[in-house]
Amino acid sequence: MGLRLRCPGCRATNPLSLRVCPVCGHSLDNLPPEQRVYVIEPLGAPSPKPSSPSPKTAPAKPKAAAPPSAEAPPKAAKKPPRPRKKQG
Repeated sequence: MGLRLRCPGCRATNPLSLRVCPVCGHSLDNLPPEQRVYVIEPLGAPSPKPSSPSPKTAPAKPKAAAPPSAEAPPKAAKKPPRPRKKQG
Protein backbone atom coordinates (compact mmCIF):
# COMPACT_ATOMS: atom_id res chain seq x y z
CA MET A 1 0.00 0.00 0.00
CA GLY A 2 1.23 3.48 -0.80
CA LEU A 3 0.35 6.76 0.89
CA ARG A 4 -0.50 9.58 -1.51
CA LEU A 5 -1.66 13.17 -1.14
CA ARG A 6 -4.83 14.36 -2.88
CA CYS A 7 -4.47 17.69 -4.69
CA PRO A 8 -6.93 20.27 -3.32
CA GLY A 9 -7.12 21.87 -6.77
CA CYS A 10 -7.98 18.99 -9.10
CA ARG A 11 -8.40 16.05 -6.66
CA ALA A 12 -5.67 13.97 -8.38
CA THR A 13 -3.63 11.72 -6.09
CA ASN A 14 0.10 12.45 -6.02
CA PRO A 15 3.15 10.88 -4.36
CA LEU A 16 4.19 12.60 -1.15
CA SER A 17 7.53 13.55 -2.71
CA LEU A 18 5.96 16.00 -5.20
CA ARG A 19 5.79 19.68 -4.34
CA VAL A 20 3.53 20.67 -7.26
CA CYS A 21 0.61 18.75 -8.78
CA PRO A 22 1.59 17.65 -12.32
CA VAL A 23 -2.05 17.76 -13.46
CA CYS A 24 -3.08 21.30 -12.48
CA GLY A 25 0.09 22.93 -11.14
CA HIS A 26 -1.33 23.57 -7.64
CA SER A 27 1.32 23.81 -4.91
CA LEU A 28 1.31 20.78 -2.59
CA ASP A 29 3.99 22.26 -0.33
CA ASN A 30 2.94 23.79 3.02
CA LEU A 31 -0.77 22.99 2.68
CA PRO A 32 -2.87 23.82 5.76
CA PRO A 33 -4.04 20.73 7.70
CA GLU A 34 -7.67 21.14 6.55
CA GLN A 35 -6.57 20.84 2.90
CA ARG A 36 -4.32 17.79 3.42
CA VAL A 37 -6.17 14.65 2.35
CA TYR A 38 -4.18 11.43 2.35
CA VAL A 39 -5.15 8.39 0.26
CA ILE A 40 -3.89 4.82 0.61
CA GLU A 41 -3.49 3.10 -2.76
CA PRO A 42 -1.99 -0.25 -3.80
CA LEU A 43 1.64 0.00 -4.85
CA GLY A 44 2.08 0.47 -8.58
CA ALA A 45 -1.45 1.74 -9.08
CA PRO A 46 -1.59 4.69 -11.50
CA SER A 47 -3.09 7.85 -10.12
CA PRO A 48 -6.55 8.40 -11.56
CA LYS A 49 -6.95 11.51 -13.65
CA PRO A 50 -9.68 13.82 -12.42
CA SER A 51 -12.86 13.56 -14.40
CA SER A 52 -13.89 16.72 -16.16
CA PRO A 53 -17.34 17.30 -17.54
CA SER A 54 -17.30 16.69 -21.25
CA PRO A 55 -19.98 17.25 -23.85
CA LYS A 56 -22.11 14.26 -24.66
CA THR A 57 -20.75 12.41 -27.63
CA ALA A 58 -21.87 9.30 -29.41
CA PRO A 59 -19.87 6.20 -28.48
CA ALA A 60 -17.17 5.36 -30.97
CA LYS A 61 -18.03 2.54 -33.32
CA PRO A 62 -15.48 -0.27 -33.49
CA LYS A 63 -13.65 -0.37 -36.79
CA ALA A 64 -14.21 -3.43 -38.94
CA ALA A 65 -11.11 -5.46 -39.67
CA ALA A 66 -9.83 -4.92 -43.19
CA PRO A 67 -9.82 -8.04 -45.35
CA PRO A 68 -6.34 -9.39 -46.02
CA SER A 69 -4.95 -8.15 -49.30
CA ALA A 70 -4.04 -10.59 -52.04
CA GLU A 71 -0.52 -9.14 -52.15
CA ALA A 72 0.29 -9.92 -48.50
CA PRO A 73 2.80 -12.76 -48.09
CA PRO A 74 1.56 -15.86 -46.25
CA LYS A 75 2.63 -16.30 -42.64
CA ALA A 76 5.68 -18.46 -42.10
CA ALA A 77 5.17 -21.76 -40.31
CA LYS A 78 6.70 -22.13 -36.85
CA LYS A 79 10.05 -23.89 -36.67
CA PRO A 80 10.12 -27.15 -34.72
CA PRO A 81 11.81 -26.91 -31.31
CA ARG A 82 15.50 -27.73 -31.18
CA PRO A 83 16.40 -30.95 -29.34
CA ARG A 84 18.03 -30.40 -25.97
CA LYS A 85 21.39 -31.83 -25.10
CA LYS A 86 21.40 -34.53 -22.47
CA GLN A 87 23.32 -33.73 -19.34
CA GLY A 88 25.13 -36.55 -17.81
